[in-house]
Amino acid sequence: MNKSELKDTINQAAGFQPADFLIKNVKVLNVVNGDIELSDIAINQKTGMILGVYDDGRKGIEEFDAKGELYAVPGFIDCHVHLESSEVTPQIFEEAALMSGTTTAFCDPHEMSNVLGAEALRYFIECSENMVMDLMVGLSSCVPATGLETSGANLNADALAQFIDHPNVYGVAEFMSIGDVMDQEDGALDKLVKFADRNIDGHMPEGVTPAMMNVLKCCGIRNCHENTDLGHAQEKLKRGISVFIREGTVCKDAKILTKLVNGFQSPFLGLCTDDRNPVDIANEGHVDHIIRTLISEGADPAAVYRTASWSAANHFGMAGRNIKGWKPRGMIAADNLADIVLLKDLEKCEIHSVYKSGKKVTQDSFKHRPKVDPVGYNSVKIPPIKPEFLKRTGDNINVPVIGLIKDQLVTTYKEITLPQGPDGTLLADPANDILYVSVIERHGRSGNISRGFVKGFGIQDGAIAVSVGHDSHNITVVGATHEDMTAAVNRVIELGGGKVAVKNGNILGELALPVAGLMSDKTDLAQTARDQIALSDGVAKLGSHWKDPTMMLSFLPLSVIGDAKITDFGITRFNPAEGYMKPTLIDDQRAQNQPLSPDP
Repeated sequence: MNKSELKDTINQAAGFQPADFLIKNVKVLNVVNGDIELSDIAINQKTGMILGVYDDGRKGIEEFDAKGELYAVPGFIDCHVHLESSEVTPQIFEEAALMSGTTTAFCDPHEMSNVLGAEALRYFIECSENMVMDLMVGLSSCVPATGLETSGANLNADALAQFIDHPNVYGVAEFMSIGDVMDQEDGALDKLVKFADRNIDGHMPEGVTPAMMNVLKCCGIRNCHENTDLGHAQEKLKRGISVFIREGTVCKDAKILTKLVNGFQSPFLGLCTDDRNPVDIANEGHVDHIIRTLISEGADPAAVYRTASWSAANHFGMAGRNIKGWKPRGMIAADNLADIVLLKDLEKCEIHSVYKSGKKVTQDSFKHRPKVDPVGYNSVKIPPIKPEFLKRTGDNINVPVIGLIKDQLVTTYKEITLPQGPDGTLLADPANDILYVSVIERHGRSGNISRGFVKGFGIQDGAIAVSVGHDSHNITVVGATHEDMTAAVNRVIELGGGKVAVKNGNILGELALPVAGLMSDKTDLAQTARDQIALSDGVAKLGSHWKDPTMMLSFLPLSVIGDAKITDFGITRFNPAEGYMKPTLIDDQRAQNQPLSPDP
């Protein structure tokens, strides 16, 4: 702010001249004490800042009269989001998220980074420079997430360091390498040392002991969004680790954690969507959906709105003036960014309108920003496969099987006896909900194909294949027959990435995701949501009971969350004797038939 702007601010705040914009007769929620007062909000639109909350009858050059019917709350903050899961590019994502009241989002472009490396970080940062909402970019800390899969890229501490001083980079995102920290692995320690003075996001699922929490906190890791158990979340809070309450498409933790949201603990909480598909964003909303869920479960509305705004801002150093130059935000008070959501109903979080930096958000708000062209086309770098590539032979006794759990990423591990064909091929058992599952490396780096079995998917026939496979994003396919699995995989390859459902060789539905094999290049989230619904309709014909089977499938390779997962290397599992530290490859298939292996 220069001297002229400061004088203008003083004159408007003091009432010596009208405010640029005045929201009159609005019920303002004070997130400090929970009070609601009928007041006027004065805004300097040149700086985008709130001048103060008044009841002295002052004037504005432009005014909006809420007539005592609307509530004003601070703009919502998403503390942790992989926006690639919205299946649209960042500039398209913001159009839906911002209209839902999310004015700031802390994004980990971990998915695209695992495919493209530093190019993905550059792309997200460029997008953040050309958006209406504030997109704060975290540097993806675990690319790859483990050494048990083939990713499209590798990012070490030096590769990340080139971006750290950008004003839209908030620090290091989701540090998943718990085992590497405990083992004092050089690559993990290099990142913790290099970024010790920056925010470092955590990843502490169930099984991380209180003692390990202390170790991670001592390393500078300050928050966690992996909170699927109330008691485990409380252990983190006791140690000064902020807890982000997640409500995504697959992981739904809000109801479990509602008791945390009270006047005493809410300053140490935040809300996040993590992974939310376009259908849920279009139909239910974004952070506003989490707010509604918590209030409907009995949480105090004032504490919920504080959690959604000031608590999040405070955690990331945005609640006041700061060395990064970020504008303060998180409450409706003087010298806060004028990010304001007007509500028709406080408890239902029914949105009337959204203001970003003091300006009302409409579809016209997005027309004049420079368009950032997507990157990452042609990221699927393998030839078509054949059914025999997916067949597994061997002993049919004590075969590892991954078991799914409703609304969770964690899985179970079982060893069972399977039927066997005359040629020795192990067979799926759809009648008992046991299906084939394979991961096909798609980056053209190893040619690995793994082969396993999964229970709980619900498919009676056909197959589903996706190029979204956390975290290295190889192609994951599940099915009742190798022939349908092959057809689904080959269609994903033809699309350059996407999701496909097949039955008896016929395509029942598909969604093209040509941007890094993760995102659509369509310019409308609602259209992508409709495409996803059409795909889901096709998947439903296969018999699966999951809300979004394709997203559930995409998490089967996520080896940093146990118990059992499958990557292109084979089947992984956490060894309970070692504690919840790092996955182990219990069924290494790399030495087996790998027909896609690149020439040496």
